[in-house]
Amino acid sequence: MTHRVIARTTAGVATTLAIGALTALAAGTAGAAPATVTWTKGATTYTRTISDATPTVGETITVSTQIKRTDSTDETIDWFRDMHPACLTYVTNSATMTDDSGSNPVEPYLDTKFPDYIAGDFTATDYQMVASSSPVTFSAKYKVGASCTPGTAMTDGIVYLSSLGRFDYANQGPSITVTAATHTTVTLAPVTGATVGQATTLTATVSPANAGGTVSFSDGTTVLGTGTVNASGTATLSWTPTVAGSHSITANYSGTGTATTTGTVTVAAAGTSTGTGSAVPSFLVSLSAGN
Repeated sequence: MTHRVIARTTAGVATTLAIGALTALAAGTAGAAPATVTWTKGATTYTRTISDATPTVGETITVSTQIKRTDSTDETIDWFRDMHPACLTYVTNSATMTDDSGSNPVEPYLDTKFPDYIAGDFTATDYQMVASSSPVTFSAKYKVGASCTPGTAMTDGIVYLSSLGRFDYANQGPSITVTAATHTTVTLAPVTGATVGQATTLTATVSPANAGGTVSFSDGTTVLGTGTVNASGTATLSWTPTVAGSHSITANYSGTGTATTTGTVTVAAAGTSTGTGSAVPSFLVSLSAGN
């Protein structure tokens, strides 16, 4: 008979609102909510833990499964599949097998070509994955992708072949439910020295930095282009003004949420002294909930 126990701990969520130059607030990130499921089959006890069962897009989570025997019969594992939602991406070189000898890397004996699982081949390694009265743990990290649907519980689990047979717990859990970010901000950096015919860089910074997504830059109603938010949370676009005067520049973030902010840039005429272009905050900020 299989017994199953689920434990979940939700960290407190603190919300802080700050208004600064050229900053808009949208959806952001809640505290991590680890989840653990424990079940037994015969003399084997399994404990599977997810570091954050309610992650946001762009977050990296750790999934670990511990196997422990409660009798004197050891279980030698030939291959081990860690099942995961297809919208999660395995983090290269993160898979490990940990036992009394310490933490051992699974790569290069890890198959990652399948969309919904990774598979470690322990017949090819120079060490074995053996479950005994001393537990053995398989662990891997995954990055949450933008294709994950927020609010939908997604299943995961393990499948493995050992000296005691083949065991299928592909949907054992605990489930993963992606949440939309809640407190994403976008900040448009001041621009100085803008001159007709000369390239200048527009820079927007998104927080949190792992939000991903893109920032679209516009001059009034004219879309100038789009920059991808990098790992540091920054998106840039090269802009060459063609008209002198005051320009209303808008940075529109789209990703785990949406946020828009606008500033004014003064462009000097070509052939004149360096302009005193600057960005000043717009106090009318577009704000919307996360996607």
